Amino acid sequence: MEKLTTILFVILLAATGVHAQTGHGTLKVPLEKMNAKRLPDLNIPRCGHALLYLNGELTVFGGHTTGFIPTPTAEYFKDGTWKALPSIYTHDDGFCLLQKDGTVLLGGGLPEPFGVGQSLAVERYRPDSHSFEPLPILDRKRATSRAVELENGAILVAGNWYADDALEVFSADKGFVPAKELAENRSYPWILPTAPDNALIFSATDSRGFRGKGWVDRYQGDPFQEPLLTQYYVLNSNGDMVQHVCEIGQPRQGNYDYLLLAVNDSLEAEGILRVHGDTFSLLELETDIPIDGLGGRIVYNPLMGYGGYAWSLGTDASKRAYLLQIGYKPALEGGKATLKLYYTDPLEGLPRYGACTMLPDGQIALAGGIDRSNYTPFASVYLFNPSGVSTGGSSARTAGMITGILAASALVALGLWIAGRRKKDAPDHSEPDQQGAKNQRDRELFQKVSALMEEGLYKKKGLSIADLATTLGSNTKYISSCINAGAGCSFYDYVNGYRIRYAQQLMREDSRQKLSDIADAAGFASESAFYRNFKLVTGETPADWMARISE
Repeated sequence: MEKLTTILFVILLAATGVHAQTGHGTLKVPLEKMNAKRLPDLNIPRCGHALLYLNGELTVFGGHTTGFIPTPTAEYFKDGTWKALPSIYTHDDGFCLLQKDGTVLLGGGLPEPFGVGQSLAVERYRPDSHSFEPLPILDRKRATSRAVELENGAILVAGNWYADDALEVFSADKGFVPAKELAENRSYPWILPTAPDNALIFSATDSRGFRGKGWVDRYQGDPFQEPLLTQYYVLNSNGDMVQHVCEIGQPRQGNYDYLLLAVNDSLEAEGILRVHGDTFSLLELETDIPIDGLGGRIVYNPLMGYGGYAWSLGTDASKRAYLLQIGYKPALEGGKATLKLYYTDPLEGLPRYGACTMLPDGQIALAGGIDRSNYTPFASVYLFNPSGVSTGGSSARTAGMITGILAASALVALGLWIAGRRKKDAPDHSEPDQQGAKNQRDRELFQKVSALMEEGLYKKKGLSIADLATTLGSNTKYISSCINAGAGCSFYDYVNGYRIRYAQQLMREDSRQKLSDIADAAGFASESAFYRNFKLVTGETPADWMARISE
């Protein structure tokens, strides 16, 4: 199942010289080049993950890796390298919530290869100890969900994928309990607090990725329909588990005010949606938001706020990165918001869709993601810093920030980058060199295994782990270890995942083919083995799956 985020959330801009081409004509939009710095690659390529800045460390969680396989791992950036961590569960396109106490709540997600199923699993990450602990399970299995913590301490969770949705609430004493039914099922919902004990819940799409009906639910109170939500898409994801929002109000003073990017049905950027309390409106802009960039259409991420501006990071097909800066304050006072566009030269390894976060000094980090295929995610990591944006704070604060991201690692990271090396550390920097060597071996061997699978080795009937070991000049223990580390599953589950994907491709191309012929072409030993594994991976029989995608 391809990710909804790779299809719908396309908000775009354009620039030629000092002009920007929009869907409404050529308009002048200030352009300025910005700095981009590439950090060492992640240990594991991933998409559908989360990226946060915790205690001076960039940290990624979950997602799926090469082959569209969920990975039960996390990584944090320290001393110039990414340190790998095993998580308890997989969370591919689940929810990731940074709580007020500094810990991270991870829950739900697509637990099977190819974006299939939903999960009950929840765990907490403690940045101080780089450790995970299990929590009570969700009230219902979920994926493409979001979570928010209210000021009264309640944690609200909503959203689902190919399954019914409802609102549930988490508390330390009761765990996850159902709160109320919702006006419509949703995927990737926005959950925006409107009071210490209340929030709005809405989304552009239902739980199957189709256009929603514009309903807005309240945690406390009745739902209502918002006409703007039937005219514009306001999506809450770009291959990222975190709900990013530009908050412009002052919640402690009872003023709840947010800005979100909105696109029309043709997926052209139309403007900025303002949600002030329960009221929805479009922000007045001095110009239309441009559409096409220097190298084609640009995919934007949700808005984030910093320094009195709203920011959206985007990329285009030429591998350029862009930052759209929105000066919203004039529009709040009866005027119009200003626009400015920062851009880079083409950057190697820049994904079209990825996870991003804003650092305390205004820089924006982008880690992992995909171009067009969920089967081949990226491992690249970039930092973007538009000139003129304050790096703010005292020298001590700035030094502390840089220690986590730049200063302590800059010489090492830049040296490794220039030399073209990929130094990968063990799961913890204090681990013995032997463990680090094992992790490096697993990574390199898994890349070779994945390359053989992409070439079609999985089609060989009776393919065994011994065959793979012989082909690569390795042994079965090492092959098993690298697949478990890189894909989070056994050799047979890994191979059968490829076979099912290929079978689905054949079925799409010609639904009249005999299933026995498809099973044979995909490498299954028998038609019954094909049926059994197809149902195991997709949750459906081949016939049911074909009937559904043909609807």
